[in-house]
Amino acid sequence: MRIACINHKGGVGKSTTAVNLAVALAARGKRALLVDCDPQAHATRCVLPDDGRPDRTISDLLDDPPSRAHRTVIDTPYDNLLLIAADDGLTNTTVGLVARVRREERLRRALDALEGHADLADLDYILLDSAPTESVLTHNVIGAADFLLIPVQTGGGAIEGVDPLLVLADEIHDREEVQYRLLITMFDSRTTVTNSAVVDRLRQHKRHVLRTVIPRSEPINQANLTSMPIQAHAPGSRGAQAYDALAREVQRIQV
Repeated sequence: MRIACINHKGGVGKSTTAVNLAVALAARGKRALLVDCDPQAHATRCVLPDDGRPDRTISDLLDDPPSRAHRTVIDTPYDNLLLIAADDGLTNTTVGLVARVRREERLRRALDALEGHADLADLDYILLDSAPTESVLTHNVIGAADFLLIPVQTGGGAIEGVDPLLVLADEIHDREEVQYRLLITMFDSRTTVTNSAVVDRLRQHKRHVLRTVIPRSEPINQANLTSMPIQAHAPGSRGAQAYDALAREVQRIQV
């Protein structure tokens, strides 16, 4: 299953969710591949040691023929978790994609070939961390995904971007309704008025809102600052427990 963690609004916990969900799924015995499609490369820094800079990245995956896709996959220190890394060169790659033939299909075709490779045929999940902007690269991410995982922050403007994102996704998938789930992040139980307003605004998406809620958490903030998954930084924290609950809920989703 290919899951795109995406929201064109920044600061909603998108990369945090991609990283920690991937680590949590791997910890539950699922073979997962984290694909960093964000030039900021936060996901890469979180799961790859400083001395583990890869020779090949997502840029090579997009530039090379699909038959070479498997060469960009590298190991991480986490059991069952693989990575296709990003670096700041991805910005130039994104610009170059505009002139490529079938430019919005390149990621999907590469992942199709990758999943057909003998060493990677047993992947359970591919987590795609998307940049918080609309571009030909994010169109690639949407087109390659089986469903969209959209983090929404209760106190920000992330909700306003959900409907345009879903319209875009339907267009990229040739008008087929794309499966999606909304994940409430940075939830503060003390802001009751704000929370009630958010619940009202999410009512039209009620069937698609995940039960798991990611709390506002100082350990999660600290883990982000030190570029670590919350499971490694504070394994017994509420944040780590929330992402484990998210992994359990994601495992029950059928596409």
